Amino acid sequence: MSISIDTTNAIATWEIPFQKIESHVSLKNKDAVALMHLFAFLHFDGINESIFRSSAADSVDQDIDGMVYPEIILSSLQQTEVAQARLRQALGVLTDHSLIDFDPDTRSYSQHPVVHRWARDRLDQKEQLSSLHCTVGLLARSISPYLEASGRAFRRSLVPHMESCLQKLENSAPSFPRTVGIANSIERFAWVYAECGLWKKAKTLQERLIKFRTKILGRKHEDTIRATYSLGQTHWNLFDPMSTIEAQRQVIAARRWIWPSWFAFYVNPPWMPDFISYYAALSDLTLALWLAGRRDISKVIGMRASAGLLKRLGPDDPTTLNAMFNLARTLLHLREWDKAHDLLIPVLRKRKRLFGLNHPDTLMTRNELGVLYCERRQNLAVAERLVTNVLEARKVVLGEEHAYTLWSVNDLSKVLCERGRGLEAAKMLEDIIPIVARTLGDEHVGMTMTKGNLAKAYVNSGRWIQAEQMLAQILKSTPTDHPDWVQTISGYVYVQIQLQQWRDAERNCLNVLDQIRRKRVLARDNPRILVIAEQLAHIYLVTGRPDESKALRAEFSAMHAGFAEKLYRIVPEGAGTQSQ
Repeated sequence: MSISIDTTNAIATWEIPFQKIESHVSLKNKDAVALMHLFAFLHFDGINESIFRSSAADSVDQDIDGMVYPEIILSSLQQTEVAQARLRQALGVLTDHSLIDFDPDTRSYSQHPVVHRWARDRLDQKEQLSSLHCTVGLLARSISPYLEASGRAFRRSLVPHMESCLQKLENSAPSFPRTVGIANSIERFAWVYAECGLWKKAKTLQERLIKFRTKILGRKHEDTIRATYSLGQTHWNLFDPMSTIEAQRQVIAARRWIWPSWFAFYVNPPWMPDFISYYAALSDLTLALWLAGRRDISKVIGMRASAGLLKRLGPDDPTTLNAMFNLARTLLHLREWDKAHDLLIPVLRKRKRLFGLNHPDTLMTRNELGVLYCERRQNLAVAERLVTNVLEARKVVLGEEHAYTLWSVNDLSKVLCERGRGLEAAKMLEDIIPIVARTLGDEHVGMTMTKGNLAKAYVNSGRWIQAEQMLAQILKSTPTDHPDWVQTISGYVYVQIQLQQWRDAERNCLNVLDQIRRKRVLARDNPRILVIAEQLAHIYLVTGRPDESKALRAEFSAMHAGFAEKLYRIVPEGAGTQSQ
């Protein structure tokens, strides 16, 4: 890249004072030079001074990353008053010479982009690589392994600096990580990406990490298992159920043969493991199977995970609460509402006590309870209040474009539709469609979910043509062996009936029932299948074929007149339908 005369003059302007700093042998000047080398690899703006102070989360030794840090960083890790005074003096030298700027309102530093580039380019290749690795390690040390809620805003501010370092790592070594230290650091970067909802970026780092650790440490090493577990969580958040299940399968397979003690090995044989990490892996698999639509299996595994963790950890441990919540979510979608409610209430009460009202786990439980009330079509006012409060809290805690925030918008739209406010629901969903497309992508399941709820809102507000077009799009991307395919096509048939498209509606119903007879996607007495049968029986009657309607009812004896409208009504009965 060519450098203009103005840029050359600017470099000369800062090179001269920096050489003066280098020429002095005082401790604060030596420290200032070391900090300047680190600043060169951070993003040039928003350099929070807590980056240097929060590094005390790890001990002064170098077992986390193996980096050789400058003395000023090793000193700041001690977090004593003397160390902090030393850090402030070094930063003061740089600000006094206008090499960095300090914003007292945000307690952060910045650098002119030209100075930032010059500070990096003046180093030789070996110095650049050493400073880059130190900067990566420094950022990683500022990320607490516990990911406390109180530090979420700070960690979010690290993202530009992480990306700056990762870009330079990619340029210097495209196959990174090559050392255990860099591997440990990018693991923490992946944690932050995942926390911020940047799951595709987290996935890229986690895949690199697993490949490196599998080669160096082996697949059954605890660090490799932990990275595989995190990748499974990322796949889940990316709505990739099969990849989630595969990651969890690998974790469970490894856990089955990694015993906490020799005593545990003798008490329980390998085919009947009975320890915490194994049950926790089963709990995660419960969630993955729920997402994949295999909810009967999810229920069985979830019950085993919950029972095992209750026995090993007790009812108040966060790991047990996770298992109970995962099981409750599965039970909700199996329409076992009372059982789901009996699990969600104690989980919510304990998470509020342990984590606080607006912790992400508490918010998820509050949201799920609102969804449960909506599914039962009871306490709809309570459901709306719960989901609305979660939505507003997630906007603050996670950000307005975080996937979980968008998820709450979808859930609120369902409640509004149940309360007969389809126009309001449609408007809020139409507003987030561009955000979902930009942040998740048009092919993401989150987009399918949003379009499905938008179709429901169109039906609720009598916009039949828009509903038909939207449902047709969704069906093209929904596998026929997924249970949600049946519910989606049932909604599609409902719209076609309203539009009096009898032939198309009949063909779709017959297609579903043929799938049931041949592939047994769902049981014949499943409520979703009975809805399709009821819709087809209605079509037969309207088109003057009462004998065929009678024969169908004989085949599906569990259905009865009004069954579909009662259980799966898309439009509330009467414009004034409200909550209790």
